[in-house]
Amino acid sequence: MDLGLNGKRALVTGASMGIGKAVATALAAEGARVVIAARHADVLEQAARDIHAATKGSVHGVAADCSIAAEVDRMVADAAAHLGGIDILVNAIGMARSGDLSSLTDAAWDESLALKLMGQIRCCRAVMPHMLRQRWGRIVNISGTQWKRPLPTSMPAGVANAGLVNFSKALAEMLGPSNILVNVVSPGPINTRRIEYLIEQRAQSLARPVDEVREDFVREVTLGRFGEPHEVARVITFLVSEAASFMTGAVVDVDGGYTKCI
Repeated sequence: MDLGLNGKRALVTGASMGIGKAVATALAAEGARVVIAARHADVLEQAARDIHAATKGSVHGVAADCSIAAEVDRMVADAAAHLGGIDILVNAIGMARSGDLSSLTDAAWDESLALKLMGQIRCCRAVMPHMLRQRWGRIVNISGTQWKRPLPTSMPAGVANAGLVNFSKALAEMLGPSNILVNVVSPGPINTRRIEYLIEQRAQSLARPVDEVREDFVREVTLGRFGEPHEVARVITFLVSEAASFMTGAVVDVDGGYTKCI
């Protein structure tokens, strides 16, 4: 199937590893011209080399800290200048702190919300003028399952993700008349650094071995395994393509049944 992505101009944040890198790889493989962004320039440059080697596609890196508004504005301006505009934004940034409420300081809450929630909001706000001018755009924000499956050990993630879903649905309503589609992808347990962090934090809070807690996580997934970044990337590639031209304001679970019927 031709997804109509050849020549499209895409910005993928949080793309130096994990799901973001997999998304950038999938888009480049479909012929999109891709700018990837993350905090650390050296890791980002290696990711760009890896993606180009795998796809022979056009990939350019822009280092930026999306918890800082001025950095986001610069990143989007640099991406638009390099690409000649922006058609697609995929936000894969943000890792909220874990821990029980009594141990989470205001600083931990502020850090979690500054990147996971406000970082994605800033990116959407910055690309919006580019998409409005051309009356075409695709935005996918990556949430997490805690927005509808609250966990006492992951409250900042739950709050950030719930806010992100609400924001994305409102943005979809706002931008729909301009043919700018906004959707959310909600991955379950995926083989990334994030899931290892969650497992370690839960093991610590429960005073249990890490391997046992990992097995608990796997048992909660209907398919009996963790997902892989490329499995999430395939869904996102579909959502930003012409094949999903009648989808906006949706939250798509890519979780192997982890959230069941919640």
